[in-house]
Amino acid sequence: MVNTQKRRTTHLAILTACLLVTAFWVTQTSRARSEAKRQLRHDGTLTPSESVAHVTTEELSRPRGTAAYGKLPLSFEINQGQTNGQVKFLSRGSGYNLFLTSTEAVLSLHQPGTDDKASSALRIKLVAANSRAKIEGLDQLPGKSNYFIGKNPRNWHTAVSTFERVYYHEIYKGIDLVYYGNQRQLENDFVVSPGADASTIALAFGGAKKIAIDKDGNLLLQIGGGQVQLQRPVIYQLVDGIRQDVSGTYVLKSSGDVGFDVAAYDHSRSLVIDPVLVYSSYLGGNGTEVGNAIYVDDADSAYINGDTTSSIFPTVNPIDPTLGGTTDAFIVKINPSGSAIVYSTYLGGSSTDVGIDISVDNSQNAYITGRTASNDFPTVNAFDNAYSGGTVEDAFVVRINAAGSAMV
Repeated sequence: MVNTQKRRTTHLAILTACLLVTAFWVTQTSRARSEAKRQLRHDGTLTPSESVAHVTTEELSRPRGTAAYGKLPLSFEINQGQTNGQVKFLSRGSGYNLFLTSTEAVLSLHQPGTDDKASSALRIKLVAANSRAKIEGLDQLPGKSNYFIGKNPRNWHTAVSTFERVYYHEIYKGIDLVYYGNQRQLENDFVVSPGADASTIALAFGGAKKIAIDKDGNLLLQIGGGQVQLQRPVIYQLVDGIRQDVSGTYVLKSSGDVGFDVAAYDHSRSLVIDPVLVYSSYLGGNGTEVGNAIYVDDADSAYINGDTTSSIFPTVNPIDPTLGGTTDAFIVKINPSGSAIVYSTYLGGSSTDVGIDISVDNSQNAYITGRTASNDFPTVNAFDNAYSGGTVEDAFVVRINAAGSAMV
């Protein structure tokens, strides 16, 4: 029997995609994760150190909601066929898609208020890097990505694992690389082993019309109609557990590549070079999201149901960057602390699909109802799997299992 004792339904009109996250916390007092900071273990691997801030409903204004969203960690999906085969891991967010290949990071940025053709791509290539480096996801997240687009189940991808970091082993001789970050910036730490040569690291920026270093040592990249920035690199070592900063700057080479000039340091210890790519100036949605219903279960997880016209859905793990029709329904489950998405799913076919209401049973199965004008709306074990046609919309009801991995 569906548990309705803690049901809380509200109607939210969210005019910018970034602000969907506000709905994550409006039902009750919750916590938002602060920006993850990193430190180096003695064995040279990285570990996150996080702090938690308390946010109440009364305190959560629009700017606070946007800021909280920006502090959510990046979530990297392992590629299981949902994108180009050259991509090893991908991350999707509001206003951007990030794709990691064997030797390249491709950041596709979309300018708010424009159509999809206004996207700009920045390709950060690791020059002369090891194309056979072992690549793995670390710190697996509870969130799963699911692709229920279209009616053919063979085209669906479910329970796609997500990770907080992606680690490249020996991307250069004696040098590892780790990607992580949050919704406003991407960090890629180069971990230089004792005795390895940091000068072998070189970056080439495809899609950048202009590259310059400002007076503060930041690397400025002009792409499309805007600018992104690589902040002055933070370079350090750990000595007896104490971080010691090392001076260093970017270097523009005659080839057009960018390297690092690192001051004298102890070559018997590991060295970390941490450039931070900031792209917040491009963040934002390109359509309208409406949160039509919210349900809070007995474990204080929040379920949000609604519809979107945006091709860039503002979740940590969006199901697909391509809008299935003019409007798609969505369902998002957020963990009790508001710090991670448990699952997030576009739901719809090739026309208009609207999510209207949601409820959850004692087994955490979610029940979504709404209306659809799509003749290819995805169905499973359907009582009626034929769209009525004409100008009449059909109602739909969908049950999603507790893991968010299947329609049942």
